Amino acid sequence: MVEQSKPLLYFLVGIASVFIIIAGIRNLAFILNPILLSLVITITLLPLPAWFAKRGIPGWLSLVLTFLVVLAMIGLVLLIIFVGLAQLDEVLPTLRQTATSGAAAVTDPQGNVMGVQVTDITRTIEDFVASQRFTNVATAVISALFVGLSQAFLVMLIFAFMLSSALALPSSIRLGLRADHPLLKQAATLTEDVRRYITLTTALNFLVGIGNTILLLALGVDLALLWGLLSAFMGYIPAVGFWIAMIPPLLLAFVGDGPVVALLVFAGYVLINGTVENLVKPRMLGRELKISPAVVVIALFVWGWLLGAVGAILSTPLTLLILSILEGFDSSRWITVLLRTAGTGEVANTAEQQAAFGRVRGLWDRGVAVVRGDRPKPPDEG
Repeated sequence: MVEQSKPLLYFLVGIASVFIIIAGIRNLAFILNPILLSLVITITLLPLPAWFAKRGIPGWLSLVLTFLVVLAMIGLVLLIIFVGLAQLDEVLPTLRQTATSGAAAVTDPQGNVMGVQVTDITRTIEDFVASQRFTNVATAVISALFVGLSQAFLVMLIFAFMLSSALALPSSIRLGLRADHPLLKQAATLTEDVRRYITLTTALNFLVGIGNTILLLALGVDLALLWGLLSAFMGYIPAVGFWIAMIPPLLLAFVGDGPVVALLVFAGYVLINGTVENLVKPRMLGRELKISPAVVVIALFVWGWLLGAVGAILSTPLTLLILSILEGFDSSRWITVLLRTAGTGEVANTAEQQAAFGRVRGLWDRGVAVVRGDRPKPPDEG
């Protein structure tokens, strides 16, 4: 009887351990977020000091130049944001007048458009934009921006220490590990996957941001550069990022230029962003990183729930890190086989896939046996 109860005990202990780890991650999110963000930035920019070093620049100077490049990029982004906010402050007083005239142009005397009562909806949007509530929202956004800047300072500080440590890591590793040690190969694969994802996503986001900016400029929507930058940044959040980025220019177009322009903004965003998110990006992720789009979406909600906004942005890099770690152990490699996708038929390994599915069937049989109180069969190792 005691022997039969052991599998159930192990199962319950495992489930309890998972919940304890999840609770710990959620409660420590304010500590983990800057560390994880700094880690991903370090992995992404690690080749830059090496590029400087190949051109004869000393190691300490290459580190300083890398840090200055990052600061310059952040400064450029902040400049665009502050200029956009200043322009927004100038645009707000004229929005109510243009919104009122635009609404009058498309409504009949009864306030209907194509038989639908929309006067109240339009008036609500107008009043919100022109009222103190909109100012309060804008103030809250600016306050959140300054809080983010303080967090960014912490991230940059951690990044500086991580980058300097990473540059010294190869020489220290060689003191204790062979050059062909499996751990070094696994670490190289891990960092390369994350770097490839960030590079790929950044390139696509840059193109999407340019496309959205051109679209908004062509339609005459105010602050096109700011909204293009927002769409490029929100592109790091899979699946839902571009929907969030579309809301400000869509509302601004509706209030300032009317429903027709707003409809064109919506159609253009769906065409540009939808093509990248649903066609280009999944195909490139499948070919370059061997990761399923379904896993990307699930990871978005899981990491977003655990770590908040930073978790949503880093959901795919964190998932790639975990997959790389799992691939380093024979007992957990079958999990990565299930979560990854071949993307192209060149790297598909049917034997591994069959073994992974066999392992899942074995675990299912063990779970059923535990629930029934039977003596479980050994798991199918494939």
